Amino acid sequence: MTRSMRVLLVQDSTGHSTGYSVIARGLRDAGMEAVLGGALIPRAIARLAVDEAADAIGYRIMDASPAILVERLMEELAQVGLTGIPVVVGGIIPEEEVPRLEALGVAGIFQPGATLDSIATFFRDLAQRTPRQA
Repeated sequence: MTRSMRVLLVQDSTGHSTGYSVIARGLRDAGMEAVLGGALIPRAIARLAVDEAADAIGYRIMDASPAILVERLMEELAQVGLTGIPVVVGGIIPEEEVPRLEALGVAGIFQPGATLDSIATFFRDLAQRTPRQA
């Protein structure tokens, strides 16, 4: 049986939001529970992840440096005791930042051109290997 996930979707800005909404709908269609957090800074993302009992975070980044934002998010998640929560990044991710994101522990990276099916499959697989957050 496939376990569902409660995925907190956040973004770095309010612009370029079509993909953010499409991913939310795609995850819901795939049986995931998508919680829309909107545009938030890393500290607010961490707090919302706790409040929403999120199993994973999907972070759409289009306007800022992904590595800087993700590093700050990981620090904030550690502050609230969510060091094990998977963080998945999507958006405009420069190739040269991919190794740094992977080193920070990002569970998945989706760049423009990724299909809804590939993203849904990734989250289904992630749900099977990720313990539910408290």
